[in-house]
Amino acid sequence: MSDFRQLKLDDELVDLLGRLGFIQPTALQQEAVPVIARGTTAVGIASSGSGKTLAYGLGLAARIDRTASLTQALVLRPTDVGAGRTADVLHRLLQPRGFTVGVVRAESPLSAQVACASPAAALAAVEHSAIKLEGLVSLVVDGASAMVALGSADALETLTAQVPKEAQRVLLTSEITKEVEDWIDRHARRARRLTYLPTEVTPLEGVNLEFWAAPQHEWLPVLVRLLSERGAKSEARRRIHCRLEEHARALADQLQVRGIEIAERPSAPGVHIDWSGQRDGEPADLSIAWGAPPDVPTLIAFVEGVARTVVFAEPAELAHLARLAELLALKGGPLRAAAPPEALRSAQATLEQLREAAAQADLEPYVLLIEQLFDEFTPTQLAAAATALLRERQPAAATTPLPAWTRLYFAVGRRDGVRPADLVGAITGEANVTGDRIGRIEIRDTHTSVEVAAAVAEKVIKALATATIRGRPASVRVFRE
Repeated sequence: MSDFRQLKLDDELVDLLGRLGFIQPTALQQEAVPVIARGTTAVGIASSGSGKTLAYGLGLAARIDRTASLTQALVLRPTDVGAGRTADVLHRLLQPRGFTVGVVRAESPLSAQVACASPAAALAAVEHSAIKLEGLVSLVVDGASAMVALGSADALETLTAQVPKEAQRVLLTSEITKEVEDWIDRHARRARRLTYLPTEVTPLEGVNLEFWAAPQHEWLPVLVRLLSERGAKSEARRRIHCRLEEHARALADQLQVRGIEIAERPSAPGVHIDWSGQRDGEPADLSIAWGAPPDVPTLIAFVEGVARTVVFAEPAELAHLARLAELLALKGGPLRAAAPPEALRSAQATLEQLREAAAQADLEPYVLLIEQLFDEFTPTQLAAAATALLRERQPAAATTPLPAWTRLYFAVGRRDGVRPADLVGAITGEANVTGDRIGRIEIRDTHTSVEVAAAVAEKVIKALATATIRGRPASVRVFRE
């Protein structure tokens, strides 16, 4: 697909994408945008680097009503930092179209049409009536497996249970774990499975792929060293692929300031910088991706027929890059410097543990956990700190299993004007129970059933024995069919 017009987006939105520098949709966007725009519940494997935020942002632009003041779309991200970054991207896309985007904060009401939050922040906001879920038409869960790994499974379940049943669910995850599959079975059983990743790909034999993973502001010094390596031939063609035109122009200026000449003609030797939709198709001796390629076709275009390919990627993009490289059977590893032999000998076991974890573990939750430290420390410092903790670690404490649920009966229902926030507020306020101990809420005409953790069920019944909700006695007891 050559441009966004083929996704049947209106001309105004396509023009906006062009001004922002987006010319050609990624494979995920080609499949997901029409599905989300139709209001279809969807599930897919997608990590940072695949173009997922723009995919559901474009879909939501076709779903929500710009004249309505209620929150119509809730986007959940694993952390508050991630929610803020997603809100920035969506604001840039949706604000020129007349939509409002905001980050959820428990202490202040939010009237934005698109709200972004971590599960914990969203649940706290519901408890304080800072946001209302009754008007939602779309719930986007972006990073489901990371949410589970970071301990947000209960908060996610409680929130999802309070979203209107007719609302669209969109779940994106770096991997389908048992917990994620259980959520899909409960809340998105008939979901459309997004299959933008090909199941059968011809392996690229003998092709190596190197990568440098660090926050983007740390890429430039490494790139300059790479382009200035000894032995680099002056007649070599070195091509740098940028995601957006503005990135390409800025990078060209930065390199020229540092004494690296940029080739004026695509076929000329030297360093040539291009951006999406502007490649000349000629092979290069060194191919550099300024950001993880979004899909298999793009990665093939970068590596095919090239002696050496290096990808610069944000830490959060590594899971996506590894998935693409595995599909194509690419070999290689990180750009690295030789370590002192003494260090290797004294810490060989630790290095093997780190190597195994880096190769096999789902690292996305931990990247999200430490990304707030990237402004204070370099990735090398953080890796060294993690290594120190690994070598000095104590036996891990036993993890607390997810709670079993008890279903409680409340003698108030839809006819009494009861909302989920009323029930959550009564339970957390009267029984001093945290929101993550509250599960599915089903409001009927004359009564309501609420799932609470079995360990606190008796406490909730006693605390609400004389309580009223919306002016009517709650009469809480164990639910009997």
